[in-house]
Amino acid sequence: MKLIADAAHEPAVATPDGAERRVLSYGAGLMLVEFRFEADKASWEHSHPHEQIGYVVEGEIDFCMAGHEPVRLRQGGSYYVPSGVRHYIKTYAPTVLLDAFTPMRQDFVTK
Repeated sequence: MKLIADAAHEPAVATPDGAERRVLSYGAGLMLVEFRFEADKASWEHSHPHEQIGYVVEGEIDFCMAGHEPVRLRQGGSYYVPSGVRHYIKTYAPTVLLDAFTPMRQDFVTK
């Protein structure tokens, strides 16, 4: 459990797709994570058992989810990913995303 977090002071983890991931506050049932991507990057297509809601803090992305056409999102846009559904993003500008996961992503805090 992490009750309080300041993204500027949380350690960044480099992800295999070139993002920086910072785990912010979380409990057993909910987690908030910041992702930073450079322009012209793509996350790998993946799925997970967690529900996910994301918010574009800054930047521009295509949000791609199985069964749906890609959607261009800019600052202020948001998205929802149901459990087990394949999805990914592609960035067009330096991008900051805030993603909430339920339940929390144990794989993000396991060393």
